[in-house]
Amino acid sequence: MAEMRRGRRFRDLLELNVQATMWRDKFANNRVHDVTGRVPALVFEHEEKQRLKPRPPTPFETDDIDTVTVTKTFRVLFDRNLYSVPWRLVGQLVLVRGNDETVSIFLGPKQVARHARCWRVGETVEDPSHREGLVRERPRAPASSLPPALAALGDAGRDYFKLLAANGLSIHREIVRLIFLVEIFGESHARDAMLEVLKTGHVGAEYVEYVLRYKKGLTAAPPPLRLGDPEIDAISFREPDLSLYDELVPPKKTSDPGLGPSDQEGRDEKG
Repeated sequence: MAEMRRGRRFRDLLELNVQATMWRDKFANNRVHDVTGRVPALVFEHEEKQRLKPRPPTPFETDDIDTVTVTKTFRVLFDRNLYSVPWRLVGQLVLVRGNDETVSIFLGPKQVARHARCWRVGETVEDPSHREGLVRERPRAPASSLPPALAALGDAGRDYFKLLAANGLSIHREIVRLIFLVEIFGESHARDAMLEVLKTGHVGAEYVEYVLRYKKGLTAAPPPLRLGDPEIDAISFREPDLSLYDELVPPKKTSDPGLGPSDQEGRDEKG
């Protein structure tokens, strides 16, 4: 539905910006300025334009960023609208980035959802694929059973959750943390780490994370995002050379190694 403000109609922010740009260039900047008595369009064309410098190669960071928790209906609230994420991420803390066109949701370094940005209020934007694997109606599972989102952990996961239930630990907290570890490090690594923890006689997501991060020395390595365009997917960037900044730092002044502390102080006083 089109929005209307002061007699103008527009479908979205992009169309509004286009109308504003046309009004500025074709009408506003062609009028005589009340203070300078000159026409801004002519001043720009004949005086200011040649003084402009090219834009820097690195774009400015202008995204709207927020950190939110995924709701029980597997959605995140961003700019007064709801956006869906995969249902298994319920309860996870995610990062939401929005620009003029898209809203992207990240779990750690991994992008888990992407939507066209909605500029209305109170809307729900859902990707049907985020419901895949979700059983709408099922009997309530016992606390010791393996959650569907962690089914790939197999027997190791089932044994792990039986021990969790017996020890009275928070099942919800463990599920949230383990789903995060599976998403970031992969199912096979998480399963191997869980087996290793069980062999030591311990149980708890903090032990599994310790094995993954420190004992095995693994780093989060989610698969690269593919946009479906071979030309864009083939783009790669090299790491910036930060040693260039060392040249901007002046070397520290050191005292004369041949002078004692008292001699150095006297020398400093004499200037």
